[in-house]
Amino acid sequence: MSSSTGIVRRIDELGRIVIPKEVRKRLHMDSGDLVDISIDSDNVILSKFHPLDHDQQLVSSFCDSLKASYQTDIIVTNLHTVIYSTLENEIINEELDPEFIKRVPSYLDKELSALNKIVLTKDYTIDKDCICCEIMIENALFGYLILLDGMISKKQKDLASFILHYFDNIFR
Repeated sequence: MSSSTGIVRRIDELGRIVIPKEVRKRLHMDSGDLVDISIDSDNVILSKFHPLDHDQQLVSSFCDSLKASYQTDIIVTNLHTVIYSTLENEIINEELDPEFIKRVPSYLDKELSALNKIVLTKDYTIDKDCICCEIMIENALFGYLILLDGMISKKQKDLASFILHYFDNIFR
């Protein structure tokens, strides 16, 4: 997207502007999303804000240490892209497959077999058993946590619960 969209909006008496639908759609911005407002010289910069994107170092350090302890791969996404992954193949910042997004409600909190051939991104199909959970922060859906292992057991379910609780507490 160029720095100028050619769209002009008037500020109302309460200081509000409407972000055009085309811009919101392109940036995957929905009602209720957080927006970071910054200033650069004479420019006001609006950026989509996602708590998990905001502190990727914390997310990566946390997930890497858990992978080392539990030998379970961890994927963290927002609602549209992969934020972090302990997998060796590089899927970070890849868009989630539209079919995955459509089907994710049917995947939630279930032990899923590698035989399901779940396509996560256009270049990555989940090749291990997995469990997929919603990342909720202050009762709002922010993304998905996916744990992958040779077999999903109580250990992975407890780990998922721990990670979700940690995210909810740290990113509030």
